[in-house]
Amino acid sequence: MPEKQISADELALEDLRFRIRHSAAHVLADAVLELFPEAKYAIGPPTDEGFYYDFQVNRPFTPTDLTAIEAVMHTRISNDHPFILEEVTREIAKGLFANQPYKQEIIDDLPDGEIITTCQHGAFLDLCRGRHVQSTGAIPALKLTTVAGAYWRGDERNTMLQRIYGTAWESSEELEAHLSQLEESSRRDHRRLGKDLDLFSISDQIGGGLVLWHPKG
Repeated sequence: MPEKQISADELALEDLRFRIRHSAAHVLADAVLELFPEAKYAIGPPTDEGFYYDFQVNRPFTPTDLTAIEAVMHTRISNDHPFILEEVTREIAKGLFANQPYKQEIIDDLPDGEIITTCQHGAFLDLCRGRHVQSTGAIPALKLTTVAGAYWRGDERNTMLQRIYGTAWESSEELEAHLSQLEESSRRDHRRLGKDLDLFSISDQIGGGLVLWHPKG
């Protein structure tokens, strides 16, 4: 089969979504650092449906925390801070992130001669290679969705961090459509349907990985 050709409009939309989500990840880290000044922040890339950022904090994030973090993010968006990229030397980068061990490790792992850039919006500074929207005000619609554990650099020998997931889109309509799709997928989840239809159950006393089939199943 011939490869599907991607139109210029599709490429432009893909690039816009990347920039929105990448920028939203920066704003997420900014908000967490405001509410949790002791936090150590690691990495926060865009994804196909949103973005995430990994943090080390003194306690687990709660749903109430996510609400508060998202509120700070919306404040940053309303302030319309420009994203400013700047090339820095390795020594300057090490100094800027002196209290951030994960940033220090990233800097140390960069090959000699690698161009190091920072990105700043408002008072928040991060390591970054670029591709953002022009300013925080150009993030039209976002929502924080969940928290999960994630080992630093995906290695179980490393520290377990907390990963905050979010989603961001070019319009509130696209955001609502995505959230509705997630809700519908959750309703159709086979594990939930199996329980609702009395097909099976799972008991923590027996083992979370063992399905107990009912007569209907």
